[in-house]
Amino acid sequence: MKKVGVFVCHCGRNIAATVSIPGIIDRIGRYPGVEHCEDYKYMCSEPGQRLIRQRVKEKGLDRVVVACCSPSLHEETFRRIAEAVGLNRYLLEIANIREQCSWVHTDVERATSKAVTIIKMIVEKVQLNDGLEPAKIPVTPKVLVLGAGIAGIQASLDIANSGYEVLLVEKSPSIGGHMAQLSETFPTLDCSQCILTPKMVDVAQHPNIRLHTYSELDEISGSAGNFKVRIRKRPRSVDLEKCTGCGDCWTFCPVVNKPQPKEIASTGDRIEPEMRRLLDGIIDSNGCDRENIIAILQDINDHYNWLPKETVHYVAERLEVPFSYVYRIASFFTQFSLTPSGRHIIKVCLGTACFVRGAPRILEQIRTDLGISPGETTEDGLFTLETVNCLGACALGPLIVVDQDYHGRLKPGDIPSVLESYSGNGGGEEK
Repeated sequence: MKKVGVFVCHCGRNIAATVSIPGIIDRIGRYPGVEHCEDYKYMCSEPGQRLIRQRVKEKGLDRVVVACCSPSLHEETFRRIAEAVGLNRYLLEIANIREQCSWVHTDVERATSKAVTIIKMIVEKVQLNDGLEPAKIPVTPKVLVLGAGIAGIQASLDIANSGYEVLLVEKSPSIGGHMAQLSETFPTLDCSQCILTPKMVDVAQHPNIRLHTYSELDEISGSAGNFKVRIRKRPRSVDLEKCTGCGDCWTFCPVVNKPQPKEIASTGDRIEPEMRRLLDGIIDSNGCDRENIIAILQDINDHYNWLPKETVHYVAERLEVPFSYVYRIASFFTQFSLTPSGRHIIKVCLGTACFVRGAPRILEQIRTDLGISPGETTEDGLFTLETVNCLGACALGPLIVVDQDYHGRLKPGDIPSVLESYSGNGGGEEK
């Protein structure tokens, strides 16, 4: 029979308050196969660990049982002790007499009896344990990162800088994720591109990173350390080595620019003559060239307070560029609106600084006075209400911006006069 040493931890009062430690020592010390039984107030402490090492050497113990807390907490600690004195780490077992015993009982006698039973079971188990050796398998030192947003980019750079090869897979044609669409970042309000662009360049040029954009993970197999993945790459129809991102391929793409049947009327024939004359004037004044698309769209947006879909179609037709190209610009820049909006845009800041200073009450007052919710426009087309996460002037909170005018340190009672100044009925100037 193997020589088993049992070490009982008081865990301060966590175990000793409910379980009789002397009772355990007396009963377990006489149990068959137990060569040595001893207790200590904190067995996981340095003196407690040193005690176990000394007794294993002095008594020539073959197996060790530590009666203490959950194995998930200190099992690794005690198994390192076993290895330090020449025992196989799997010849040490934990008897959980805290979570499974002392913490769920109030009767000392019953708790002690149960603790003794738990320890006896673990003693019998450890008698049958064999020494085990961790399996060793060859590992391919390569990492797959899915998603090339700011988190995926930073993770890839950290791993690659540690000397490992990285496969970075992004389903979109370009990397950067949502952060690339932000104008400012919290809390410093730095330009997101100032932070992101250098990292995007580093990812593309790093010798340890293989970037796969417009690609998706199709299949994964294997096991830890030796996974095999299948990556599905969508066709680009361009030579990536020669691509500069100019966008000219959209103009001549035979897939996007399919020839239209002669009998289909142009967009110009389907819009009102007055709108057509206005659009022609704006396009002619800016120059009928794709380089002037932003200026043209800006003038149209200023006139209508938004970009009706037919105007986007007409601009694309006049400039002889794909509708998708013009729409991409119109939907990317925040100064353009693709939905009808009022003459005055009210933006209520709900950032942290404004929120804690009463921004929700300011928003509720505006909703009450105008009868609209965020994203809606008043029936007379005068006001559109929006909420934003930050307006970059936290010291003025709670803050709203009407068009380009900042109104800070507001109270709900201030809202009627602010709105009145933009309604044309007060002293304010119409904008």
